[in-house]
Amino acid sequence: MADIVFKSDKEGKLLEFMFEKLADRSRTDVREMLKSGRVVVSGIGTTAFDYALKPGDEVRILPKQKLPKGSFSNKYLNILYEDNDVIVVNKREGLLSVGTDKDKENTAYHFINQHVRRQGRGLHIFVVHRLDRKTSGVMMFAKSLRARDMLRNDWNNMVVERSYFAVVEGIPPKKRDTIKSYLTEDKMLKIHSSWINNGGDFAVTNYEVLNSNEQFSLVKLDLDTGRKNQIRVQMSEIGCPVAGDAKYGAKTDPIHRVCLHAATLAFRHPATGKIMKFEVPVPAGFYKAVK
Repeated sequence: MADIVFKSDKEGKLLEFMFEKLADRSRTDVREMLKSGRVVVSGIGTTAFDYALKPGDEVRILPKQKLPKGSFSNKYLNILYEDNDVIVVNKREGLLSVGTDKDKENTAYHFINQHVRRQGRGLHIFVVHRLDRKTSGVMMFAKSLRARDMLRNDWNNMVVERSYFAVVEGIPPKKRDTIKSYLTEDKMLKIHSSWINNGGDFAVTNYEVLNSNEQFSLVKLDLDTGRKNQIRVQMSEIGCPVAGDAKYGAKTDPIHRVCLHAATLAFRHPATGKIMKFEVPVPAGFYKAVK
């Protein structure tokens, strides 16, 4: 089956454009095309319903892939995209990425690994990327040794964008800034930040304040490095801990969770080299907190 291709002649949101161009399809089917990672806009794959189209953008809808054996249903995460090399998921807050000594089964890794094992004997996934237990959003696993090695060995070049959103206490000192520090972990598994090179892991976070009120700020964060608890400890270091994050100094809990969300992950596909971009909506509670 051939690709379906349309050209945008005006600005607008991707899903509305698809509804218009695919009026003969049910809205459920059109949403599923986008949700399953089959839509590519001007060479960039996306799952974002509100992706902003510009005049001249090419919207390409790829053929439906053969569905893997067995279906996947889980209240803690859903699959955004899957092929023979990678699997991209949207994780809820509260779910571990991988197992610990105390809990090896209630994890994203366990649930997705069970799903993949049902597809064939000897199949399993590989960890290449993690999110904190209290962070929601997009994360990825490898499904092949080739993908695992390429992503692990060349992560900074393979991953072209990682964007987070957070609600932080107070207002950061600058509207836009870059935080650079060295991170170390103590025996209690808490991360500490130092402006001076103390032998820790160098961490770089770029932030932009999007909105503020008297108590909270909504901040967009782009990572140059991906260290454990990086955003949480660095925002605390500048006096604006992530709301709900008592471990790193937060005094408030406006929506009963750590207000940190991995909204965007874009990477070069290890098999095709094409850039794949996945976005999930920012939780509505984040916007309510800064009204």
